[in-house]
Amino acid sequence: MSPRKTLLFLFLVLLFLSGIQYVVPRSLSISGIPIKIFNWESFFEQKVSIQQNQAQKDKLQKLQLQTDRFLNEDLLYTSDSGSLAHPGSSIGSTLPEISFHIDSASGIQYPGGDSTILYPFFASLDSLKEKNELSRILHFGDSQIEGDRVTGYLRQRLQQQFGGCGPGLVPFSEEEPSRFSVEVRSKDPVNRFLIYGKSLPLGHRNYSILHSAFRLESDSTNSKENIRNSFSYRLRNTGFKRASYFEKATLFCRNTKSEVNYSIGKGEKGKFLIKNDSLKIVDLPVTGKMNRLFFEVNSSAGNEFYGFCLDCKSGIAVDNIPLRGSSGMELLKINPYFLQEQIRRLNVKLVILEFGINVVPYESASFNWYESNLIKVIRAIKKSKPDVQVLIVGVSDMAKKIDGQWQSYPNIELIRIAQRNAAAKTNSAFWDLYQVMGGQNSILAWARTSPPLAGKDYIHLTPKGAQVVGEFLFQALENVRLKQKSI
Repeated sequence: MSPRKTLLFLFLVLLFLSGIQYVVPRSLSISGIPIKIFNWESFFEQKVSIQQNQAQKDKLQKLQLQTDRFLNEDLLYTSDSGSLAHPGSSIGSTLPEISFHIDSASGIQYPGGDSTILYPFFASLDSLKEKNELSRILHFGDSQIEGDRVTGYLRQRLQQQFGGCGPGLVPFSEEEPSRFSVEVRSKDPVNRFLIYGKSLPLGHRNYSILHSAFRLESDSTNSKENIRNSFSYRLRNTGFKRASYFEKATLFCRNTKSEVNYSIGKGEKGKFLIKNDSLKIVDLPVTGKMNRLFFEVNSSAGNEFYGFCLDCKSGIAVDNIPLRGSSGMELLKINPYFLQEQIRRLNVKLVILEFGINVVPYESASFNWYESNLIKVIRAIKKSKPDVQVLIVGVSDMAKKIDGQWQSYPNIELIRIAQRNAAAKTNSAFWDLYQVMGGQNSILAWARTSPPLAGKDYIHLTPKGAQVVGEFLFQALENVRLKQKSI
């Protein structure tokens, strides 16, 4: 065959294949074996997607470097010696002036139409220094925030601006270390009662906002009524700098069975708590700046302990409350009156709910059930006190293999709608993390940066990725504060 005829033949074959792709499906199955059919449209779509991902990766790379600069520059902490600077030191002049573009898609949204609902929260923050008060933010979430990810960075940035220190609320005990900023150890085991997972039955619903409760473990060889145990809470220097020390320690418990004798450190004076069936909050005798709390207790096995708040005396505290595998509905399992009492007495001003990745894998034509339960959770929180506000962080992008390619889960949009509807029906704020990340298939770009900002499971953020999300969220909140001040 002559070269001319060969070329003509190849051209006709190519023309035939180009035409047939429009009449055959993109994939078919022969004897149970899936076969993907070549398609020019998908080829060009893939090229465009690669270019978009590269642009997204370049942007994310810059953001990651900028967040590192924020964390490394803080006059309230001397990194060389590990010593603390004068508490009156100003940090405003040392922080680099970096801002991200905040528009209607990446900013805080108000589906209920009231753009001022967060104004009281920011007004309280701006007056913290004058009033010498401590305000709190509770950050509930799934495994996306586990290990103080996102929360730790957001806490650092807020405390840099409004004052405060310490990691906030930590559980009374932990079987396995799960917090990047705090190491929790106990001399002897304790009985753990959890709302979720395998746990002993508590017998009532008075769980802490950490979704847990603890009792001292009785020993069959101990003939005494009371049990002794000691606990150590050490703040790590490898975490966020403002979380590496505290000035104030507060114990949360319910001493329903007997008085509780406890002491702090060695040779410190002990105290007795009067028997009381309600929530007991005790300020412990802590002086100065500390990075370790030693707590020894002598108590009945029936008394319940929840945890400690390790904070500054004034400023803002941000608590990391991760619930692995949760959709956020476990809050409904806590006695609502006990939940609301904790929120009131902790002086909580804002509750952040960051859930969704455990809802996404469920294939459903409607997520009305999820929306309905989320509304119940928000209303239970808002009944605590008039000035507590709720911010819903929308589900992040997630991907799975569809037709042999990694793509965003198709039902993410339905879940975002459910979350936005819940915000609208409860007059709450909404922050669309999916859109902020870049929308459809953005998790692929986040996973392919160097260092990666998301894991190869195309679900979870890496610690670096959590920093970027934390900065985006801080900037979105700061944008609201600045708008309020300009009015």
